Amino acid sequence: MNIAEKINLFNAYLGSVNAANKLIGVTDEVTLPEFENMSETISLSGMAGEVDSPSPGQFKSVQVEIPFTNISADSLRAAADDSKTIILRAAQENLDTESLNKTPLGRVITIKGMTKSINYGKLKKGGYGNPSLKKEVVYYKEEYNSEVITEIDKFNTKCIINGENIMQEIESLI
Repeated sequence: MNIAEKINLFNAYLGSVNAANKLIGVTDEVTLPEFENMSETISLSGMAGEVDSPSPGQFKSVQVEIPFTNISADSLRAAADDSKTIILRAAQENLDTESLNKTPLGRVITIKGMTKSINYGKLKKGGYGNPSLKKEVVYYKEEYNSEVITEIDKFNTKCIINGENIMQEIESLI
């Protein structure tokens, strides 16, 4: 049995993956977005209460916050240009519970979005300023071990979860 254990290391890039586009100063933790389906509360005669019924492939507004150690040209470059993707590349350790061997597998997260806010952080003698930028997520793709496991594209009605296009049947009807 394999256990997806931990992230060993990750880097952040703006636009494309190369040394010139590596975002320097991203802190050691980025909270990934939480996608919540749009829903309607159903309360009908004969029901013993309400049911919040989600609409597959339809998501509420979602944001991602990219934290930095201190304000820099890189962080402001990421905030100023919404046409550039943010790419997070990680090495995730997986533990084989029988052999106790650890195998690193790649995770690549691609985010497209529009800058909603810039937090300039604070001035702290001898410490991090903790500035950040928030992006409204309109596109999110996660690849695990070179396989697309999630892809959500709000403008192009694409929704792949666990490798399955959950909008396929709905799209065939419209």
